Amino acid sequence: MVNEVVAVLVSFSFIPILTRKRIKFNHILLIVAAILALSSGISYKAFGQAVLNVFSNTSSITTILTVLMVGILGGLMKHYKILDVVVDTLMELINDSKKILMIIPAIMGLLVIPGGALLSAPFVNNIGEDIKLSPARRAAINLVFRHIAMFILPYSTSLLIVTAEMPNLNIFKLIGMNLLFLLFLVNLGYYFFIRDIKVEDTPKDKDVWKSLLNILLYTSPIYVPIVIYAITGWPFYITLIASVFMVYLLGDKKDFAKRTLKSINWNIVLTVVIIFIIKEIILNMEGLLGIFNNMLNINNSMLFIMLVFFISSFFFGYITGNQTAALAIILPMLSQLNAGGNLLYLYVFITFIASFFGYFFSPLHLCQVFTLEYMRVNTAELYREYKFYLPSLFVAALISFLIFGF
Repeated sequence: MVNEVVAVLVSFSFIPILTRKRIKFNHILLIVAAILALSSGISYKAFGQAVLNVFSNTSSITTILTVLMVGILGGLMKHYKILDVVVDTLMELINDSKKILMIIPAIMGLLVIPGGALLSAPFVNNIGEDIKLSPARRAAINLVFRHIAMFILPYSTSLLIVTAEMPNLNIFKLIGMNLLFLLFLVNLGYYFFIRDIKVEDTPKDKDVWKSLLNILLYTSPIYVPIVIYAITGWPFYITLIASVFMVYLLGDKKDFAKRTLKSINWNIVLTVVIIFIIKEIILNMEGLLGIFNNMLNINNSMLFIMLVFFISSFFFGYITGNQTAALAIILPMLSQLNAGGNLLYLYVFITFIASFFGYFFSPLHLCQVFTLEYMRVNTAELYREYKFYLPSLFVAALISFLIFGF
């Protein structure tokens, strides 16, 4: 048992070390998976079976294919500047720089790609420079509002991992729970980073209905697959074909087939595959799962279990700088519990939010790394901006847990 705990801790301790070497995250995870397999004592046969399980499990295959399609959609929308049109239209429509600072990162966050905050960073940086915001404040705004979509887009990578690990879970119910925490996140972000900005915006001549129609049209690749899914129940990797077709209609169609193939993000696909392999290895670590279950049996009160899930999810989110990796580690353990109904949703919700906390405030968080590099801000300056936001968000999370718990 102790060997398995040590194996997990040692394996994942390599992530912050290797990240400093500028190694790709999926390559780091591959190394971690190899070290975990060797140090945990899993047999070669069991390891081979763990790999086969990933490619024979329907929910895993569905998630991998969906991630593949999301990568294609993101690449095409970026190449054909679909969301740039939405941002330009919003800037024509809204004459409030404070609202624009929140909306642009949120819109760009609809492109579910690693380190995607770099897409919105130039817009936020330019507007922030014009209204004389400090670079650290600009960075905080970009990061806070950039991550809204991951709580509510059912084909965001984090929610796809939840769907794969908990196939019987109604993902839209979890999204509904996420909305409460998201309400806190947005309002606290506004209070600490936007509210005190002094701007004098000039009215703009605009055709409101034309602008709204443009926004509705150019965001259609995002919401069309959700509508089709709600009507048909088809997997997202199929409904996302409609999104690709919408981009074809909206773009200039030049070299579309070639561009579609080039848009496949093999890095993120490989990342998800390795995360599933790590999950399968953990499921083979009976000692580790036994420790987890014993710890919960010591005190089976709901509040104690909530605390265990929060701490463990936060820890793995923080040391990996990746929410999906943290979810892949914790959710298999959660699935061993005999929790059902609303209690299961509560535990998954806590795991999701706590892993987000660890990931978001981790110095290994790719969006943070790219934003800081672009805006020439150091980590200490950014964390000073978070000095009131972080504890307030923690209290908001606690309130959310207690509301759903009781």
